[in-house]
Amino acid sequence: MSASAEVSVPEHIRPDQIYPFDIYQDPRLLRDVHLGYREMAQEAPEIFYTPKNGGHWLVTSYDLVEKVVRDAANFSNREIEIPKTESPFVAIPINLDPPEHTPYRRMLMKHFTPRVIARLEDAMQEWSERLIAKVQDDGRCDFAAALGAVYPVTIFMEMAGLPLDRYLEFRQIVTEFFSHIPAARRIELQGRIFGELETVFLARMENPQDDLFTKLVAEEIDGRALNMDELLSIGFLLFVAGLDTVANAMTFGFHFLAQRPDIQDRLRENPADIPEFIDEMMRRFPVTNGVRMIRKDMEFAGANLRAGEMIVAPMTLAGLDPKRNPEPEKFDIDRKKRQHISFSTGPHLCLGHWLAKAEMRIFIAEFLSRIPRFSLAEGWCPTWRAGVVMALEDLEIEWSVNSQ
Repeated sequence: MSASAEVSVPEHIRPDQIYPFDIYQDPRLLRDVHLGYREMAQEAPEIFYTPKNGGHWLVTSYDLVEKVVRDAANFSNREIEIPKTESPFVAIPINLDPPEHTPYRRMLMKHFTPRVIARLEDAMQEWSERLIAKVQDDGRCDFAAALGAVYPVTIFMEMAGLPLDRYLEFRQIVTEFFSHIPAARRIELQGRIFGELETVFLARMENPQDDLFTKLVAEEIDGRALNMDELLSIGFLLFVAGLDTVANAMTFGFHFLAQRPDIQDRLRENPADIPEFIDEMMRRFPVTNGVRMIRKDMEFAGANLRAGEMIVAPMTLAGLDPKRNPEPEKFDIDRKKRQHISFSTGPHLCLGHWLAKAEMRIFIAEFLSRIPRFSLAEGWCPTWRAGVVMALEDLEIEWSVNSQ
């Protein structure tokens, strides 16, 4: 099936529940991925079926997004791509459902605790300083390429033990993997990643290092060592997540900051507000959208779902639900009772959320301490990547060098 395939609507779906919407190419998303979802939700049913991209359901409220993401008994993680890839490759633990998923997640969680992440903060600070220094005197940069991606991806690659000199190659693989490509190409890229990871894991078995992949080689599940298939599956998930998601979150955040000098000034003067800024940033500008496969025939929110059908639960629409966050389009660092699930929730809460928050907190503080008020570069226009994992492909910003 091609990436943009449109199917006939199944007979069990009512006409009033059909709403053609393309999560990759809808014009509203290509103008602004987040506000595009909000615009769609204001006219679409709370749950609807779209024949685009192989056909799938989509929910538009916080309550339904949360139910889909949390309810592993009815909504499976075995397939999390739109359209279905039916890939032979499995990413552990994200493609597993409880209880099979639980021991793997428990094992991985100990490598991403706040205490473990705290030991990486010196490296985060050092990389922040080094990378910002490279552009500081230029007065402008493509933030997405020069900083937003290089910084978190380098931190992850160093943590995992991946060769830093292959940054550009690995980054390009992952960027293509999350773009609007045919299922066959996505499976081909998965195979390439698995091949690269096998080389790394074999090297760690022969010559252990002080890195995450070496620690995984020494790990056990149910009293036995992880086999190579398990190592590759776990490594694949860490690879695609570590090389893309935080980069996208940072670029979304700096796109917003470039338009709000007042918030730049506030964070410079009050760095203690940065964690609240990050939380509001994640509510307003999420990166990922939940995707699940329906396990069995069932009625859900007034719709008749069938086993094997796909459903999309956009994290963006959870944070932009006015029932949970009044004036949802407004960015408010001081928002009371802020509610979002941008790091997912339930059994598949993002393993790396502590790492992501620490990376962003340290980088934002360092950037604002070195760079004066900055803005979007004159004439620059955004190019959005919609889909399951969303991005801003580039971000040209500028600042006055003379005022430093």
